[in-house]
Amino acid sequence: MAKSKNLLKGDKIFIVPSNDDNLWEEPWIIHIKDGEKEVIGWVSFAGEKKAGTVPISIEIPNIHYRNQGYGTQALRLMTEWAFYHRNVFEIQTTAEHENSAYIMALQKAGFVFRDGTRFIENYSIVKQKTAWTGVHLIIGIIAGLILGFVFNNGWAGLGVGVFVAVILGGSMDFKERKYRESVTGKKK
Repeated sequence: MAKSKNLLKGDKIFIVPSNDDNLWEEPWIIHIKDGEKEVIGWVSFAGEKKAGTVPISIEIPNIHYRNQGYGTQALRLMTEWAFYHRNVFEIQTTAEHENSAYIMALQKAGFVFRDGTRFIENYSIVKQKTAWTGVHLIIGIIAGLILGFVFNNGWAGLGVGVFVAVILGGSMDFKERKYRESVTGKKK
């Protein structure tokens, strides 16, 4: 097995792409972490990608490796990896209504039921929106207090720090929201 810079590690499994040059179409191989590093399945983003949304599918063919948390951990690792990319905002999958083990793994990994028919259910997980205003507010309060002590006026320094933090954080949140809307076409 060749070394990959895209190795994803969990406490029970690790996942490596089958092709580092085509991460979004080729399957990623799921290995169990015990001594033999046995291949137990694969997970893939292959399928139609739409405006910030990518599909995901997973297969663990050997029934001896099912219902042990491997699928849930693989879904979590792949979701974290996908959401690291700026233009991915939602990951979707379908599950057969009778496949209760897969549905449970999806729900444990944070996927939410969206809709379905009598036979197929649609699930997805949405990337959390950014909250830079809060981060900058904390930094602004600290910087403001420091300025206040330097200029011997704590309230003025605190006021300036909070004002700058709210403006900076708010503008970053606004910019991120506009980018999300431009990619997904959805206004929220």
